[in-house]
Amino acid sequence: MAPREALRELLTCDASAFPSAARSFLAAHGGDPGRVDRAEGDLRALLDLPPAAVASLSAHEREYCRRLWVLDDAPLGITLAGPVYQDNPVVYVTRTFRELTGYALSDVRGENLRLLQGPDTEPEAVDALSEAVEIWEPVTVELWNYRADGSRFRNRVSLVPLPDDDGMLANWAGLQERVDR
Repeated sequence: MAPREALRELLTCDASAFPSAARSFLAAHGGDPGRVDRAEGDLRALLDLPPAAVASLSAHEREYCRRLWVLDDAPLGITLAGPVYQDNPVVYVTRTFRELTGYALSDVRGENLRLLQGPDTEPEAVDALSEAVEIWEPVTVELWNYRADGSRFRNRVSLVPLPDDDGMLANWAGLQERVDR
């Protein structure tokens, strides 16, 4: 299974299935399966977030943040954004995302990822992303995005809706992959 599809499944799988599936994914894709066990520690100690930010997370957001921390070195950048009713502010981003974009977590936390858009970002792709968010459906697009230093890169972006404990859409996961052209 391709990394993008495997990550979609990992992010949305049952919590009891995640540890085993994450170990398998990390072993297959060059990550550290030991991160699964280390993720059981204090979330404030794991994440590069201020204590108040961690305290403001809902239980399901904490679970998703743990998953993203485990997948920090996955071959695609991963973001957690939401809640959906507040313009999808970034909650957490993986190391791979930070390396791809040049943005630190502190630069993007609380922001909408529209900050990656610039003069050459295709309106059609942006429209497809906006429509997916409106109708709560997954989507994958390719578009020009911009790093923190202003340089552009071709990005394949997938949005994956993430449910809360009641099954209602509460957050979005974004998968980012640099596409060479």
